[in-house]
Amino acid sequence: MIDDRQDADAGPASRPGRPTGAWYALLLLCLLLPLAFGWFIFRNVNLPGDVGPLFIQDVRLESGGDGTVESPATLPHRCAPSPGMDRCRADVRIAHHRQEAEGRLVSLYIPAYQGRVAVFLNGVFLATSDWEQSETDSWSTSPLLIPLPDPLLRPGTNDVRIVLTSGGAKFGFLGRVAIGPDDRLRADYDRRSLLFSTLPRLIDGWQVAMGLGMLIMWIVRPRETIFLLVGTMLLAQALTSLPATVGDALGEQLLLLGNHARFVGAALILPLACLFVGRRPPVPIGVFLLLPAAVAISLTTLPLEVHQWLLYRVFTPIGVLNVLAAALVLFRAAFREHNSEALPLLGAFLLTLILATHDLANLQSAADDVGIRLSRFAAPILLTTFSAVFMWRFALTMNALDQFNSRLKREVAATEEALLRSFERERVQTQAATLEAERVRLMSDLHDGIAGQLVSILSLCELREVGEAEVAESVRAALADLRLIVASLDDFGEDLGVMLALFRERIEPQVAAHGVELVWRVGDLPDVKGLHPGAALAIFRILQEATTNALRHSGSPELRIEADRSPATSRSVRLRVVDRGCGGAADRPGSYGMGNMRRRADGLGAELTIVSDASGTTVTLDLPAELPPVAEPAITPR
Repeated sequence: MIDDRQDADAGPASRPGRPTGAWYALLLLCLLLPLAFGWFIFRNVNLPGDVGPLFIQDVRLESGGDGTVESPATLPHRCAPSPGMDRCRADVRIAHHRQEAEGRLVSLYIPAYQGRVAVFLNGVFLATSDWEQSETDSWSTSPLLIPLPDPLLRPGTNDVRIVLTSGGAKFGFLGRVAIGPDDRLRADYDRRSLLFSTLPRLIDGWQVAMGLGMLIMWIVRPRETIFLLVGTMLLAQALTSLPATVGDALGEQLLLLGNHARFVGAALILPLACLFVGRRPPVPIGVFLLLPAAVAISLTTLPLEVHQWLLYRVFTPIGVLNVLAAALVLFRAAFREHNSEALPLLGAFLLTLILATHDLANLQSAADDVGIRLSRFAAPILLTTFSAVFMWRFALTMNALDQFNSRLKREVAATEEALLRSFERERVQTQAATLEAERVRLMSDLHDGIAGQLVSILSLCELREVGEAEVAESVRAALADLRLIVASLDDFGEDLGVMLALFRERIEPQVAAHGVELVWRVGDLPDVKGLHPGAALAIFRILQEATTNALRHSGSPELRIEADRSPATSRSVRLRVVDRGCGGAADRPGSYGMGNMRRRADGLGAELTIVSDASGTTVTLDLPAELPPVAEPAITPR
């Protein structure tokens, strides 16, 4: 059963409002078109005036199997299965009088029939309707035009025999027939073949293609049940043409079930109309499918006469009432809510009711001269109208989507421009903040380093007893510190090796001036993230402090500086300053060198280890893989 628990999803119905002139024009058009189409159909099912005189009305009906019992009869003729029999049979005899030399091809023309027809001329079999259509096609009106061979026609009276048989749940029907010149009958035959044979096959192909398209749309958008309903109705309507397309290949029972598939569309038309105008069906959609299910059960289980009575007296009226209820739903939406989309559907429903009323009256009475079922055009017209309105909605949706995309593009462009301006302002502010922070850092470095050393140099100069060598030493220390500050401003990226090479260039002359040999060993170093100028200067000063202490206090003839991967966990690079001096490195009162080294190491998130004994002093600095982006902590001046 089809699930319809979700809300109506075909789109909201139009809100009540004042009807416009365009609405009235559309109303007039939707009322006139069904009437014009109905007039066209009725006009084309009637026979043209020049052919009418050729039709035969008075015939003889054979009621005995041996052909000896005949009685006058009038066409059209209907037969139904007798009690205890599943088939009806009627032998119609026509006496055709032929002149001696007509010189024209004479044909037998049967415009309308139901069941199976076999034609004999003077006891010789000529043709059967099985060549044109299946016996189970109860809605077919394919005409028959059978030439009467001249060698079989004899002067005077000729016996034309038409055997009509029909079985199943339908009655046999034979409309009026005509015998006359082939060229006079063929024009009407061609017109009816196009209208009632070729055109329905084209409509069947369209219904299959459109039905599959609707089901694909429902698979993509499963919440929109209306696509499922339309696709099911289109494919079910196409099943009614199985007898005409496959003949008797599938068996009579399956073909009859396919013929009755039209009740699926008649059952689902009301929930389709409700969903179309944005309303819930009065009951779950599965309840509506009870009608085609009851028809199928009746066909396969009940006696044929009972099924036929139910079909004509119960099932068909229920289907007509269902169509009428759907028309009322659309009428309410069109006139009370002024829903312009409901107007063409209302016109299609009007035409459907006209054609269905014609066929229902035809089933109840034999007054119809040709017995043509016009309801075969109702479902395609109705479903075509639904499809056209869907395409209209789709086009409107695409237009709305294009407008939304254009507006969205404009808004996105405006937003991007605003973001770019915001990013530019943020970049300028960040650059200014960075420059300010660097300025403060440089001022702090100059104040803590060079400023103190200049004050010390000034004090030495004021003391007359201080020698030039001591002043020169202080100046060299201040100059070295200034060079370190300038060197720390270079962009090293994440390459610690470049920074160490620059440190070697600055420190090597100082080591050589003390007569000490410098041993430099640098291995394959990993990148160190966050190597900003403040961190570079802190590393420089730790290495400089360790080097200066070794030169001043160790007495070692050799100074070794090493850099390699750190074996410590969560550490990246290990830096070592090693001498072979007297050792004894320790914190002394009034000295801040080693304390400053530890504070700088803590600011880097690094681990500083100092080992000093009789064999020498080793200063080890283990750097993390990523340096913290923090400002250098305050350092106590020396």
